[in-house]
Amino acid sequence: MLAAGPRVPAGDVPAWLTGLLVDCPGRDAVSASAEWGRMGEYWIHHWCAITGSTAPGMDEAIHDFIETMRGEGDLSEVQIAQVCHAVDPGRGRTVADGVGSAIERFLWRIRPWIPLWVSFADWVVRWCVHRHRRQVLFLARDMLTTYLTARRLEVSAGLDIRLVHASRADHGSLEDVLGLRDGERFEPESVALVDSGCYGTVMSRLAGQVDAETRAEEEAACLFYFSRNPKIFGYLNYLLSPSILELDIAGTDVADFVIYSGDLLEAMPKPYRVVRTGAGLVTEPQDLLTFCLGMAVLKEIGDFVDAGPLASVPQAQRRALDLYNAYSHASANRLHADSLLFHTPAPQQLPAHYGFGALDFQSFPPQNEIFGSAPG
Repeated sequence: MLAAGPRVPAGDVPAWLTGLLVDCPGRDAVSASAEWGRMGEYWIHHWCAITGSTAPGMDEAIHDFIETMRGEGDLSEVQIAQVCHAVDPGRGRTVADGVGSAIERFLWRIRPWIPLWVSFADWVVRWCVHRHRRQVLFLARDMLTTYLTARRLEVSAGLDIRLVHASRADHGSLEDVLGLRDGERFEPESVALVDSGCYGTVMSRLAGQVDAETRAEEEAACLFYFSRNPKIFGYLNYLLSPSILELDIAGTDVADFVIYSGDLLEAMPKPYRVVRTGAGLVTEPQDLLTFCLGMAVLKEIGDFVDAGPLASVPQAQRRALDLYNAYSHASANRLHADSLLFHTPAPQQLPAHYGFGALDFQSFPPQNEIFGSAPG
């Protein structure tokens, strides 16, 4: 597969990623630095084999990483600068040592969040089993980690779990993004669409396409990790709802943390980007450092799931509160700030320019404040 060229059909992405992750070396090096360096070498080797390119120097790799973050558009310039500060391995290193050190620094900051991400995947799968939502469609690429996690869970047996490459810029038709065969269709009452979150413009379009002629789009379930739309379920919004009730009247805006948490998940490096061609959607690898960090994150989450046990909902609530405390003190405490990949949520505006009005959205306080849906 690696020798076949840099592009992989979008439908083959799960098998492609899984094959790379299975062969990733374990942790048996004689020292921590050697272990991270070996992991860096592994992912660099595969990136070079996939792209047919030689590895750039570390300075060029960091420059390309920054340009990719800007191109993705998930983070502000301030957040990008904070991410670079968090993962910068320093100068004078070989590219393998530099990438290995960047992986170590990146994983150290996102590990506390993994139980939350995994608990969301576990809750989604269990809810879908209970509610007989057999077709579970995870929107890529933000839901890539959640999709791969859901596939590993024993409780997911019997569910039809798929990865949907849809975005605001190019969401396509349901047949296009899923590669449905002629005549294949879904019953809306059996479908659940899962995304990282925000307002729901892409999700609402896809839900309407499940059966646009005879079914109301509300019949397809829509599940967000975090929500800025009071009409769409948000896992973190509900997970933190007791704290929102308690702390909001004390003058603390917990909703900012919910948005920050969504920004963090969406900012995870994606190993590949999606390109539309005449033959359909294909994928190609990102720049070296983005690819290596993205694959390392997928490997880390897979190892966490395999090690078990998974966090219960009360345990996830406690973890979310611990992370909120670090977030809320980051501006005044350097140690708290250093534990985070970045420190503040990106400013958001209501996305009227890409069809937000079609969601029939109503914004009234305090619901819009709790969901962070007010402009700003």
